[in-house]
Amino acid sequence: MKYVLKLLKYLVLASVTILVAYVGMTTFPEPMFDHHVVYRNYEIWSDQSIPPQISNVLDDVNRRLVRSELQGENKKFKIFFCNASWRLWLYGQHFSDQVGADADTAVTRNIYVRASDIASNHILPPGGGDLADAAQRPLSYFIAHEAAHIIVARQFGRLVSFRYPEWLMEGYADYVGKGGDFDFDENYRLFRIHSPQMDFQQSGLYRGFHLRVAVLLDKQGWTAKQIFEHPPSDNAMNALLTKFATSPKSADSH
Repeated sequence: MKYVLKLLKYLVLASVTILVAYVGMTTFPEPMFDHHVVYRNYEIWSDQSIPPQISNVLDDVNRRLVRSELQGENKKFKIFFCNASWRLWLYGQHFSDQVGADADTAVTRNIYVRASDIASNHILPPGGGDLADAAQRPLSYFIAHEAAHIIVARQFGRLVSFRYPEWLMEGYADYVGKGGDFDFDENYRLFRIHSPQMDFQQSGLYRGFHLRVAVLLDKQGWTAKQIFEHPPSDNAMNALLTKFATSPKSADSH
């Protein structure tokens, strides 16, 4: 019995040690990235050299973030490029190396980006395949998308991922990240014919979520703050989108 208790004690101690080490590594990831540059309000870290074209990418990120009324002036962002897949697995929030980018909104507010061709402003998709909606989702889109999550967390608290529905969190980030590159009429048509492209579970795309946010911001005149303070329910959003087809505002917008 004493042996069992001793073994259990060692196991608990080892588990706590591993947990503390993991928390320390993820809270202060900078020592694990050899390359570092600063550009405007961005600190960029990478496990590979950072080409000078990063300035062009971040200028385009800033252009996209203007879409967010919640963005405070000169707010800083830390971005970590994880070219080694294990780094993305370790530092991202999903224990996966398949995501395009991820943001820690709760603790560090760091942004982690998968292996990318910074000079060409695009990420390198998992498995080397084609990236869906690549024309609307360059590298700057992914950074702006995650920065939008950070902006929302700064405005409404670190637990936003638990407070708000997925369609709002991801739809607003997509709305900001796309920087206006979203054909409302075409996506609304796809919604009405129940296209798989509008279903996140089927496509992995945020088009359907984006459409919800766009109809509130661009067609109904809501502000982002109003949406986050009083987010409509799923039923209310579905009813609004269904009704929108015959509303005067819809007719005026087509």
